[in-house]
Amino acid sequence: MKKYFRWLCLIISFAVIIGVLFLKSGPAIQALDKGIPESSEASRQAQAQAAFETLYILKTFYLYPVDELTLLQAYGEEEQVRDMIKALDDPLARFMSESEFRTFIDDMKGSFDGIGIVVGIVDGELTVVSPIKNTPGERAGLLPMDKIKYIDNKSTEHMALEYAVSLMKGEKGTAVILGVERIENDTVQNLDISIMRDTIQVPHTSSEMLDNKIGYVHLASFFGENVAEEMMENIRDLLNRDMEAFILDLRLNTGGSVHLAVQVLTKFLPAGTPVVHMVDKSGHRVTYNAGPGEKIDIPMVVLVNEISASASEIVAGALKDTGRAILVGVKTFGKGSVQTIYPLSDGSAISITTHKYLTAGEHLIDKKGIEPDVIAVLPEISDDTEDNVTDTQLEAAIKVLEEQLKNKELSKHAG
Repeated sequence: MKKYFRWLCLIISFAVIIGVLFLKSGPAIQALDKGIPESSEASRQAQAQAAFETLYILKTFYLYPVDELTLLQAYGEEEQVRDMIKALDDPLARFMSESEFRTFIDDMKGSFDGIGIVVGIVDGELTVVSPIKNTPGERAGLLPMDKIKYIDNKSTEHMALEYAVSLMKGEKGTAVILGVERIENDTVQNLDISIMRDTIQVPHTSSEMLDNKIGYVHLASFFGENVAEEMMENIRDLLNRDMEAFILDLRLNTGGSVHLAVQVLTKFLPAGTPVVHMVDKSGHRVTYNAGPGEKIDIPMVVLVNEISASASEIVAGALKDTGRAILVGVKTFGKGSVQTIYPLSDGSAISITTHKYLTAGEHLIDKKGIEPDVIAVLPEISDDTEDNVTDTQLEAAIKVLEEQLKNKELSKHAG
């Protein structure tokens, strides 16, 4: 009976959406009589269909309660699905136009023309998460936590993340000017930085062998189909060079696909080990477990910081909860929800919050973050700071592993 009533409400809501469309513009035939292009009328009908799809998706899958009337009123003002998503008042929910959605898909492929920075919304502002190495953004001097206030004189206040990214992308050889606010030692600097776009190859991983047979792999994001295998290629190379302990660096990694996080965890945990618990709006819980396959069982440390979020926290949380690795750094971001992308029939898409998750040990970390086992803070950087700043977090991680290797060697001799 409840299911029937829900469908009845959705059908009535669809009728209201169609009513809004036709009351404002009249049927297609009337539009033609008034000289309104049929293509324009078809576009408005496509928007109405996308609005109905959005309403159904929100009612069925959105994690939090929604009010149909509020959504319909939001749509009715400008006949925009974007306004329906804004009405949710959820900073993690977003609408992507057809072009923005295509840009998002292109990003997943790992190559684009742009300036080479990872950005996100931090405290409501467009913020540089990290410049990608050897890109125009890094060479121009952009730093993590720089606030981007303007893009080519367009204010980024209330600007959608995907739209901001699309403005920074563009044809190779063209320039974009960013208005940046930088805070150093409680001093605010406002900078105009001109950057020449280039073709950017997005690296998922990088690695190196450190002293004392300690290997290091930085995992930049959980986007791209082969992230886990790329990481394993780095690890195998380090093992071939006699690696005996391992650092996985998840600093500045804002997350990505939950399934990729599970694939990464599968490389370190026994098959069948619970790694994350997903809970939907009805309270139904699904637990994801590590799968079978090749396993890495050497001593391990995971580096995290205040930017490590989402899928990064799933990985860090599982490795900490199971005792597989020691976490070093500072408390993570605290994003304990999952966003799912739904393409719409007009070529646009919506990304909405559909689940909350608990770490492997059933800890709810949303807005709380994960506390590392070993706290290590980076030194403050200012204009007077020398270029060769010591990575105190990495040093702390190395110290932990050196101690573990020493104890392992002592145990071997004692045995």
